[in-house]
Amino acid sequence: MTARSAVGLGAVLAALAVAAWAFGVRLNYTSSLPRGLYAESPFEPADARRGDVVTACPSADAAVALAPYLANGPCPGGVVELGKPLVGLPGDTISVNRAGVRVGARLLADSAPLFTDRSGRPLSPKLGRHVLGPGEYWLHSGRVPTSVDSRYAGPVSDVRGTLRPLWVEGE
Repeated sequence: MTARSAVGLGAVLAALAVAAWAFGVRLNYTSSLPRGLYAESPFEPADARRGDVVTACPSADAAVALAPYLANGPCPGGVVELGKPLVGLPGDTISVNRAGVRVGARLLADSAPLFTDRSGRPLSPKLGRHVLGPGEYWLHSGRVPTSVDSRYAGPVSDVRGTLRPLWVEGE
C-alpha cells in the first residue's frame, strides 16, 4: 500500500467513524459492559427499567473525585459518560455498606465497595441509605469489582441515552 492510499483509507475510516457516531453507534472497550458496538437512543424516563444499560454523567462533584479513573469527555467536570446497567429507579431505597449495595432488601452480587484503588489511593464510596428522588437513578456494573459506578458517584440524574447491543464480543 502506498502512502497516498494509506492516507485515503485513513480518511475514509475516519469519515465512517464520525458518521457512525452521528447515528448513535457507540464502541465500548471497557470491562464494565461486554466489549462491542452499541446503538444509543435518547433516554426516556417513562420507559426506564432495571437492567437497562444507559449512558449517564456523574454529578460535577463526583466527576472531580472520579476524574483520575475516567477518560476526558462531554460531562460536567470534563469526564466521559458512564455506560452502566440501571439497578435503582426513582423511589427505590439503596443501602451501601461494606458488604455491598442493596436495592430494597436485595443484595447485588459483587457489589462490595472498595476503599482503596489498585495503587493504594483512598476511594470514597457513598456509604449509607439513599432514597432515589424523581429523576435519580443508581448505576452498577457487577462485571468487575473495580467498576466506577454509583457506589462512588452516588445517584445520577443526567442520564443521556439507552444502549442496545449491535455486536458484542463472544456473542
